[in-house]
Amino acid sequence: MKIKKDSKDGAALTLRWLVEEEARDLSGEAFARFMDHLYELITTFLDSNEVSENLGALRAIDELIDVTISENTSKVAKFSNYLSAAFETKRDPKIFVLASKVLGHLDRSGGAMTADKVECQVKVALEWLRGERIEYRRFASVLILKEMAENASTVFNVHVPEFMDSIWVALRDPTLVVLEKAIEALRACLRVIEKHETRYYQMFEDTQDGLGRNAPVHSIHGSLPAVGELLRSLPEEQGDEIASQRPAWRIGAADWNLDGTSLDSPTRYSSYPSKS
Repeated sequence: MKIKKDSKDGAALTLRWLVEEEARDLSGEAFARFMDHLYELITTFLDSNEVSENLGALRAIDELIDVTISENTSKVAKFSNYLSAAFETKRDPKIFVLASKVLGHLDRSGGAMTADKVECQVKVALEWLRGERIEYRRFASVLILKEMAENASTVFNVHVPEFMDSIWVALRDPTLVVLEKAIEALRACLRVIEKHETRYYQMFEDTQDGLGRNAPVHSIHGSLPAVGELLRSLPEEQGDEIASQRPAWRIGAADWNLDGTSLDSPTRYSSYPSKS
């Protein structure tokens, strides 16, 4: 059995077909040995210092999530641990982006089997967000929180107040890619709380902290797109009512463009990974 170094989706799909075939053809004991060998290979590639090997292992995990085997609970637990380790030990943004998508897939498919792990993942992501400013940690945290909001909303919903308090750290981060992913995480959260108007209004009030006369430019850049997301997620009448009370919000949010060409040109911000 071999996982190619620069494994693409096609190679991962071939691996999935192989596992499904072996599950049909091998005895229970022989298939267990086969899977143990496969887990060892995935671990080796995830532990590698080669990004291409890390990505190949993540693609393999993504394909194998929906393969039902007799030891499915054990498989889900192993995959969850692999992904947690990737976020803990890796630094490359490409790994974080793919690992977060695989994590979302695993939590969506795992259901009750992953509920406890989702709880832990959300808590860790919030801790990273609130902790010392380490760019790769902040980047990973907003990716994780977005996927949890989209794919494990029941568990995530319990942590919405903490999320709403903490997301401002990333929304006002001077690194553009962190800001962009923070906005995506906020958008996902707003879908979870769409029927909780009081939380919307609290978020609007919180934007004032970042739009004051003496607020730093990165704080303004983070607050304006947050306002835009809030206005877009509300029914038109409510959005107009709130925006009419703060005309500058409507103008500023409309001017914001995530391609980095708006306002005071956020492209001048540092790009992840940061040396700070």
